[in-house]
Amino acid sequence: MAVKQRIYQIDLLRFVAAVGIMLVHYLYRGFKADNLTNLSFLELAGEWVKYCAVFIDLFFIISGFVIALSVANKSVTYFFKSRVVRLFSVYWLCALITYLVTVFYGAPRFTVTFGQFLFNLTLLQDFFDIERLDGAYWTMSVELRFYALALGYLILYRYKQVKIATIAYIWLVLTVIYPLVQNLLVFKVLNLFLMFQWSPAFIAGMLMADIYKTKKVNLKNGIALAVCFALSCFHRLIYAKMAMVIYNETFSEALIVAVMFGAYGIMLLVILGGLKWMNKPYFLYLGIMTYPLYLLHQRIGYIIFNNLMDYMNKYVILVGTITLMIAVSFLIVRYIAGPLSNFMEKYLGKVIDYVLGITWKSDSLPKSEIENIPGKLSDK
Repeated sequence: MAVKQRIYQIDLLRFVAAVGIMLVHYLYRGFKADNLTNLSFLELAGEWVKYCAVFIDLFFIISGFVIALSVANKSVTYFFKSRVVRLFSVYWLCALITYLVTVFYGAPRFTVTFGQFLFNLTLLQDFFDIERLDGAYWTMSVELRFYALALGYLILYRYKQVKIATIAYIWLVLTVIYPLVQNLLVFKVLNLFLMFQWSPAFIAGMLMADIYKTKKVNLKNGIALAVCFALSCFHRLIYAKMAMVIYNETFSEALIVAVMFGAYGIMLLVILGGLKWMNKPYFLYLGIMTYPLYLLHQRIGYIIFNNLMDYMNKYVILVGTITLMIAVSFLIVRYIAGPLSNFMEKYLGKVIDYVLGITWKSDSLPKSEIENIPGKLSDK
């Protein structure tokens, strides 16, 4: 997305969603369910923070929106290489930081082998049942599959020029059918690629990209968005029933639906031109900080809790950890991510060219795509 077209409210939404997920982990889940820390902040969490987990759907809506816009007029090779640079540059750095912190300070709760670390660098750990370096990495395998679907669309587009909105509608039909036929082998296989539990959010983002171009909601896309919303609620309510057992407490179905409605509603409002007073360029860094913030916060945060809990006031630890995570994320995108992505663009791009046997005519990414690289103007 070009700079003049950038929707800075989305950067703010990303940051709010990332902070919300961080609070779920720090104030609730790490102590309540996962036994990752003995430091409890349940008195702060109350009954509200657990519902911030729904913000994951907001992340995926934004991904669907951005990718649907970014595939326009992109070649297969160009899209592949630009996504690799964008996805892996910051991810590898954050994985290295997490690995080193775990090795030196993680025991006894957290351990990691060098082989596990290397396998996690591929982002294929979930496909081979290898333990994640950080629990938050599960969303990366979901995003990776969505990128693969976008790449598949570009390959298809070379032979048949199908609108991406048409693909979204087909995906939505399959998503609607899935709960009724999920035991069929063909749909079990399809689910590996189409991620029916999370597809409503991605599809909603793709449809919102189409709405963004036309600046209007018609009967067709309006009904489709309503179906996506209903399906997102359906899958989150199923998870809530499992969470009641895991957390040994109740979840309000009405609040889950309300938070989901807020995620869909504010995103739709923004792309239709609402909240223009919030479209401020200084939200940019908040947006690009979400990627390293999300990758770094969980395991490292728990390790900090576990190492300091016997020596410092727990509220000082909490505020200090949150501040540290945000500060490190800022430093990464301000000073490290740009040069790192340029290095990967130059050298890894050549490797990809060699492997694919294709010549990349440009020595650098076009300006419009540089804006999508973490550390510059990332769309993550």
